Parts: sequence; C-alpha cells; structure tokens
Amino acid sequence: MDAGSFFGKLLDFSFKEFVSLQIVKYLYIIAIVLAGISALGMVITGFSNMQYSFLEGLVKVLLSPVFFILMVLFARLVLEALVAAFRIAENTTRILEIKEKGD
Repeated sequence: MDAGSFFGKLLDFSFKEFVSLQIVKYLYIIAIVLAGISALGMVITGFSNMQYSFLEGLVKVLLSPVFFILMVLFARLVLEALVAAFRIAENTTRILEIKEKGD
C-alpha cells in the first residue's frame, strides 16, 4: 500500500502523516450544507409561525441568512485553526529533521 495515499495515511500507526489536511475541504462542504439546511429549516419554521405570531415568524425569516453566515463563518474559523495547528506540526517536524541531518 502506498504510504502517500489516503488509506496509507489512515492506517499509519506512527502518525507521521496527517489525514486531516486532506479531508478538511470535505468537512467545510458538509458544514456549509448543514448550515444551509438549518437556515432553510429556520425559514420554514418562520413561515409556519407566522400564522400564530406574525412578528416572531418574520424575525425568524429575516434572521435566517445572518444565522447561515455566522454558522459558515464559525465552521471556517474552526477548520482554519485546525489546519494551522497541523501545518505548524508539519513544519516543526521538517525543521527538526533538517536540524538532525545537520548535526
């Protein structure tokens, strides 16, 4: 099995290769889809609530885009922090390997 492949990295018990950097874009897509479903549900709930309380339903409908943007922004910030941490770890490993070769 190729050590550079996704499954090779997944089954690497020494944890020298990171899988997270390969799947982070898919996690972001999933987060956007879930935020969209949640915002759509909020719009549907808002229209449904309008028959009982027009103002409450209108607020839900109008705030759903804001809710969507905030959810996507939060997911992006968390994933960027995760990627930054993994890149720091990779770069630290490279620096250590270069230093060990120089000694």
